Amino acid sequence: MTKIALLIGLAIATLSACAQTDHYIAAAYSGMKFQVPGSPVIVGSLGANNDILLIKYSNNVGERYISFGTENTLDTGGCGWPDFFEATLSANQDYGCDRASVESFKSVFVRGADTGVWKVSDRVYYYFLSDQEPSFVFFQSDNGNLIKLESDFLDSDGFRRVLGDL
Repeated sequence: MTKIALLIGLAIATLSACAQTDHYIAAAYSGMKFQVPGSPVIVGSLGANNDILLIKYSNNVGERYISFGTENTLDTGGCGWPDFFEATLSANQDYGCDRASVESFKSVFVRGADTGVWKVSDRVYYYFLSDQEPSFVFFQSDNGNLIKLESDFLDSDGFRRVLGDL
């Protein structure tokens, strides 16, 4: 009887532990680690000038993906990245950056998106989240690169989880 009770207790404990298992895996990009949802269908990387890490969760083309890419060639209109992103998020028309660059970025990333800034520890994340289109988060990596995190299915909490804030 004691053995049966012990086996039942062990089975319940094992099932409880499995139910609480975190379904995220670590992904490394640009010298940083991120927590992405587990069970991707495919993971691919294009190095050199493209420098993209793509994690797919669907067999359908262009659906359910997370990508990390280096965006060092983003036209910031003569501003540093922090000033540029602050200009794109501001309703103020006096940018200090080239107006055409700011307006061009706004037309692609800001219109129709929930926008803002997350500050986590000593890092700043500029987010552009959309219900209809892919969503984006821009931030500077530890090695000084501008990183664009993109997904067509993550919500605010999902992005923050990937970035290690939840």
